[in-house]
Amino acid sequence: MLDIEIKKSLPGFKLEVSFAVEREILAILGPSGCGKTMTLKCIAGLIQADEGRIALDEKLLFDSSSGVNIKSRERNMGFVFQNYALFPHMDVFNNIAFGIRQLPVEDVKEKVRLWLQKMRLSGLEKRYPGQLSAGQQQRVALARALVSEPEVLLLDEPFSALDSIVKERLEEELLEIHEFFPGHILFVTHNLAEAYKLSSKIAVYEAGRLLQFGEKEKVINRPSNRVAARLTGVKNFLPAVVQEVESSSLNLELSGLGTRLKVERAAGEEWKTGQVVTLGIRPEYIQIKDNGENIIAVLVEEVIEEISSYIIRCSLAGSGGEKILEARIPRTEAINLSRGDSYQFNLPADKIFIMLE
Repeated sequence: MLDIEIKKSLPGFKLEVSFAVEREILAILGPSGCGKTMTLKCIAGLIQADEGRIALDEKLLFDSSSGVNIKSRERNMGFVFQNYALFPHMDVFNNIAFGIRQLPVEDVKEKVRLWLQKMRLSGLEKRYPGQLSAGQQQRVALARALVSEPEVLLLDEPFSALDSIVKERLEEELLEIHEFFPGHILFVTHNLAEAYKLSSKIAVYEAGRLLQFGEKEKVINRPSNRVAARLTGVKNFLPAVVQEVESSSLNLELSGLGTRLKVERAAGEEWKTGQVVTLGIRPEYIQIKDNGENIIAVLVEEVIEEISSYIIRCSLAGSGGEKILEARIPRTEAINLSRGDSYQFNLPADKIFIMLE
C-alpha cells in the first residue's frame, strides 16, 4: 500500500491531501494549478512537503513529525515528466540506461535491450531525442522510468503533448504495462475520459483540496458535491424537494415546476420528506422518450453537432426558459431535432444523483 498525507503551502493556496492506494492505477484529476503535479513531486521526494507522512508498504519515506525524509534516489520510484525530460546529448540506449548505470555492463545491456523490445523501440537505440517523434520520446521516458524496476510509477500528464492516434496507442500500452508491472501507478491528468479509461480509482482535486476519492464508477456517477460533479463532466443541476422516501427510491418534485421524478436511493443515504436537494445527471444519460416514468417536457434552445452525437441545450417546459438542461444524444436518435422544437426527455432513475448543496 502507498499511504499519502501531504500538506504543502503553495502560491495562492495550500495543498492538503490524504489517501491510500493499492497496486492499481490511480488517476489524479483536476484543473491546471490545483496541486496534482506537486503531489507527485512530494511522493517522489523531489520536493519536501511541509507536513505529513508518506509510506510505501512497511517503509516510511517521509514523516514530518519524526524527521524522516528518505532521499529521492532511494525511494525506488520511476517518474515520467510532462515534457519527458530526456537528456538531449544522450542516445536512446544511454537515456534508458541512466538510472541503472551502476550495474555491471552486461546487466545494463540486457535490461535496456528488454525494455527496448517491450516499448517497441528496437532499432532506435542510437538515435537522439531530437530525432524521435513525440510518441517515441514518451516510450523512451517510460522505459527509463521502468528499467530500474521501481515500486511506484509516477506519470505527470503523460499524454498531453500527443496527437489522438499516438495517444490512444500509448494509453493501451500503459494498460499492458500494468498487467506485468507489480507496483503502484499514479498519473496526473485533466482529461476525464483518459482518467476513466486507464484508472481503477480517481482522486478529484480542486485548489489543493481532495474533493473526492474512490472507485471510478462511484466518482463519476455519485459525485460528492457540486464542484466534484462539475469537474467530472456533470452539466445538469436541478433544485427539487423530497416528496416521499421509500426503501430503495425517492420521489421528488422539481422546484417551481411540479414535475415528479423517481430516483434510486443509494445505500447509506438518509433523506427526509420536505428536504430541499439538488439533482444531478450527466448529459449522456438523458434519453429522448415520450412514455414511462421520469419524463420531462423540454423546449430545444440550441443544437450543437458533433461527430457521433448532438449536444442539445433545452429549457424545461413551464420554467420560462430559466432552467436549462443539457443532453448528449446519439445522431441516430436526434435526426430532425432543431431549435424551437418541443420534446420529451427521460431522466433514468438509476442515473440521477442527489446532493444537499
